[in-house]
Amino acid sequence: MSSTGESRSSAEVQAAIRKRVVIYLSSGKGTQQSAADIFMLSLSAVKKIWKRYQLQGDAIIKAHQRGPKQSTCRLTVRQAQQITMQIRQSPPQQHGLPDTLWTAKVVRELIKKRPVSSTRSGM
Repeated sequence: MSSTGESRSSAEVQAAIRKRVVIYLSSGKGTQQSAADIFMLSLSAVKKIWKRYQLQGDAIIKAHQRGPKQSTCRLTVRQAQQITMQIRQSPPQQHGLPDTLWTAKVVRELIKKRPVSSTRSGM
């Protein structure tokens, strides 16, 4: 049986699955292996859910926000637009960069090398 993987579902669905696994194992109706089979999870996922439940209690059942806690963007929207326009209009060599293709590394170099104008410039 293939496991679908708990991480592919929404946070609410994951919380519901964790809750059902905990209820099933708490009732003593079956083993962790049978819970994995019933809920289509890997055995290691069921073991992780059960262990976290035993250590943290009901807190692990609640849906958790996924992704970064806050924005990791260091550019303003205007700055990102300016960089995007520069990338679309010319190759890296025209900006004094040795590469021929725009890669994430080359874009970072462009941002470091050529400061973009402030958002307070009268827009």
